[in-house]
Formats: sequence, structure tokens, C-alpha cells
Amino acid sequence: MANVDLKNLTKKYGEVIAVQNMDLSIPHNEFLVLVGPSGCGKSTTLRMIAGLEEITSGEIYIGDQLVNEKDPKDRNVSMVFQNYALYPHMTVEENLGFSLKIAKVDKNEIETRVKEAVQILGLEELQKRKPSQLSGGQRQRVAMGRAIVRRPDAFLFDEPLSNLDAKLRTQMRTEIKKLHQKLKTTIIYVTHDQVEAMTLADRIIIMKDGYIEQIGSPIEVFNKPVNVFVATFIGSPPMNILTCDIISKDQKVKIKIDNEIYLDCPENFKDLFNNKSKVYLGIRAEDLKPVEKNTIDNNDWFFSKEIDLAEPLGTETQLFFHLNGKEIISRMYNPYPVSIGDKINFQIDTSKIHFFDIDTEKTLF
Repeated sequence: MANVDLKNLTKKYGEVIAVQNMDLSIPHNEFLVLVGPSGCGKSTTLRMIAGLEEITSGEIYIGDQLVNEKDPKDRNVSMVFQNYALYPHMTVEENLGFSLKIAKVDKNEIETRVKEAVQILGLEELQKRKPSQLSGGQRQRVAMGRAIVRRPDAFLFDEPLSNLDAKLRTQMRTEIKKLHQKLKTTIIYVTHDQVEAMTLADRIIIMKDGYIEQIGSPIEVFNKPVNVFVATFIGSPPMNILTCDIISKDQKVKIKIDNEIYLDCPENFKDLFNNKSKVYLGIRAEDLKPVEKNTIDNNDWFFSKEIDLAEPLGTETQLFFHLNGKEIISRMYNPYPVSIGDKINFQIDTSKIHFFDIDTEKTLF
């Protein structure tokens, strides 16, 4: 087991930069998730670590070994792909042991490692089956087992759950988390699904256009996004972002969030708004609370709006309305029936709001 370190890692395809000057240290036993939209460079990064993609510049260390010039088979990492990549003519146990057989590992050692992987992943009843006789979730477990038997320094997962339905994805997330706890090894995991990232990761890296936007624990990137992109990418539904006018008059600062809705600027933000006429305001749907009557205190904002749409989801109802021409989503817990056109009172705890610079889109602390 080993650390993985990337130093000034860059990948270019002609003039197109896929990954730009990435510096990253991944300690042993960390579950690191790279997340971002398609084309952000996350899978390219993973493939460079695996040796499947040639780097343009920079260095990759696995343990204390520089592996830039090493073939994939000599890097002691195992990769799990989204398409399983199982041999269709082989049984489960043959698939599990094939890479060891090719590496000329002793037969008894192969049997020991295959048996260990079968027990870890609960594949006992499936050993004699072929991939065509397995469900998608079972195939993915076999693919993970094939990685386990190699006893690598690090596991690399490239969107392994994207071909599964929603229920199976949830089950397999649990399987992968348990696997990490059992093996106590380094996992580098790529996904475009932010829910997957939040539930699995010790640390999350949010990428965009080949750059790292933010690194932190799931709670850190959710509660303290560094910019508008991270704020809207992490969280479901995405954070509501409003363009607001800053109105300063008679030594008072007001925030205009809609026609005729002016709210007092929180004291701790006033100094940040010097010389600013506009800001982005960010509010998560769960912090935009419907209330039956005005129960505000000094830390709360309060306003009323007509509802455009209500979506009951069982334990919650999502309410849609408009502020300043932008569609806004609120989450109503302990829901009651709401009809289109109903006027609802909303309350916001100002300790939960976020402000972002209108030009840089970076957070204002």
C-alpha cells in the first residue's frame, strides 16, 4: 500500500489542455473522488496514473517510485472500468485469477487470493457462472474482485456504476464503501455523479476544464464552496444563485433580491460590499424554509412569493417560484398540500447564505 503523488501533471491533446499543472498528494488508505462535468479531465487524470495515457509533463509517484516510464502492468495499481471488461468465455473464478495466471503466480497462491476475493465480495454462489449469467451488479463485483486479487498499492475506479440502474447504484456504493473499510487501501474514484462523490469520499476534488476548483471533505465543499461553479455542482438540487443589487443609503445596506423585496444586509458582510453594486447570492433549497407565519428573529430574512409549481416527493415537497426573473427551488419538509398560485411565506437563516463576487464568481468571506 502506498501514497500517490502527482507533481505539475499536465496533459495536452495538441493545443487542447485536458489537465493543467495538477499538484496532488493522496495518502495511503484515502478514498479520493474526482468529480466534475464531462470533459473536465478527471478520467484523463486517472488514466495517466494507471499508465494508460501518456503524460505531457509532470511526475507521478506511487509510493516512492517515479512511474512515468513504467508500463501499466508494472505500476501495481488495479483499475475497474464502467464496462466491467470481463472475459465472456471464462467463469467468475477464472476471470478473477486470469491476471495472476498470466503473471505466472503460483497456482496455490492464485487459489488463495481468488478465495479471499470471493469471500470479501460474497461471490461464493457465482464462481462457476459466466458473465452472461450475471446481473450488472454481480458483474461489477467480479470486476472489483479481479482488482482485489492483484493486491495493488491503489485501486482506480473509472465511473464504475454509470451502467447500473438507480437502485443498483445505491447498493453498489455501499459495497464499495465496505470494500474500502475491509481492504484499508488507497482508492482513487472518478464519477460525474455528485451524490456518489458525497457518499463515498474522504476527500472530493471538483474539477473544471482541466483545473482543480476545490479540494475538501464532502461537508467542507458543500458548506463552504469557493465559487459559484462548486456551489451549483455540489448539492441536489443545486444551490439557488441570484444576481442582487446592493443598495446603500443613510448608512444602511440593503440587498435587492426581487422587485419590492429589499432585505437587510447581514452585519458580517457589510464591509465586503464596499464599492460593490451587485453580488451573487447563494441559498440552498433546504435553507429556504416555508413557514406558516412570520416567526423571524434578528438573524432571519422573510418574504412571500406565489408558487409556480409544487413537486411532492414523499418526505419532502419541492416548491418552485421566481425571484428577480430566476427560478428558485425550496425544500419543504413535513409537507402539506400546495397548489399553483398559493402565496407562501419563506424564511432564511442568514447564517446559511453565501455571497459571490459578480466578476470573479469567487466566494466573499
